[in-house]
Amino acid sequence: MTRPEEINAIVESVGRYDSNNLLTLEAYVLSQLSANSPDPSANLAVLKLYQFNPALTNIATVTAILSLALASLPDPHFNLAISLIAADVASNKYVADLIRIQALLESCRFTQFWAAYDAGIKVPTYDAKIKAGGAPVSISQQFPAFATQIRKYITSTLGYTYQQISLAQFKEYVHLDKKELTAWISQSGCSVNSDDATLVDFPSTPENIPKPALVKENIKFEQLTKIIGVSRISV
Repeated sequence: MTRPEEINAIVESVGRYDSNNLLTLEAYVLSQLSANSPDPSANLAVLKLYQFNPALTNIATVTAILSLALASLPDPHFNLAISLIAADVASNKYVADLIRIQALLESCRFTQFWAAYDAGIKVPTYDAKIKAGGAPVSISQQFPAFATQIRKYITSTLGYTYQQISLAQFKEYVHLDKKELTAWISQSGCSVNSDDATLVDFPSTPENIPKPALVKENIKFEQLTKIIGVSRISV
């Protein structure tokens, strides 16, 4: 999604510090959820305005921004967003839940993430007049592409680490049933091993190809004579 001219005019000028632009920017955050098109710079501008004007903080907008940032992993947008959020906002139940699942994802505890997801990660609906947020809904209801984006992150993370993994393990990590898993393997660039159908192969990348570590030190002759001289003195 291309940033609208009206939003760009705000974000790329001193208008980003004008609290009168908050409603416009908040509406733009919500549009990113439906379009699955995060705009980190615009979203950080919203959080900066909240930092300057704490009373204007809308929890629903904060959770929407954090949800978009989670879907952008491994990009650092989530940590940047958290650094702008006040302590009392970070301790809000909905915000704290997102911080918790972000920690699970970044520490590669994928099965625990899906357990938390299935248990129900709720986020408040947006209401400009209710700063604490409106009625809670599931994160996937508010952000339909959320689970797919997380699976992309998990798959790419596994691909950085492994050349091959068991099909059962991969199924558990991406949290899909058999039919959905087959489609996911195909569209993600992976493949079921041709010799062993219980294994999934990842595309070769510079990260998952083991290479011997070569340590090369250049020692000048003058340095060598000093070392030899010191060793003679010690003897």
